[in-house]
Amino acid sequence: MATDTFLTQIVLNSMHRYQPRIHLARLGPGQTIPTSPKELQEVDHKTYVFPETVFTAVTAYQNQLITKLKIDSNPFAKGFRDSSRLTDFDSYSGM
Repeated sequence: MATDTFLTQIVLNSMHRYQPRIHLARLGPGQTIPTSPKELQEVDHKTYVFPETVFTAVTAYQNQLITKLKIDSNPFAKGFRDSSRLTDFDSYSGM
């Protein structure tokens, strides 16, 4: 994984549950942004957790309407938008 990608993306495991957190850290002169839990403990910080943001990562959706919504919303999913690849459900529902 390229360094710039590593710093801007999070790798998730399918069927694992995740709880996003927001960490606000007060940094003094010369301090760098904490990149690990251990480093975060070494600076003055506050963590905020919003229980309503818990989610489970998945690789496939059982609901075809959700699958279509995800494909339509993904600018990198051009190959999945090919009309010859439509399922019977999509063809029947006029999607």
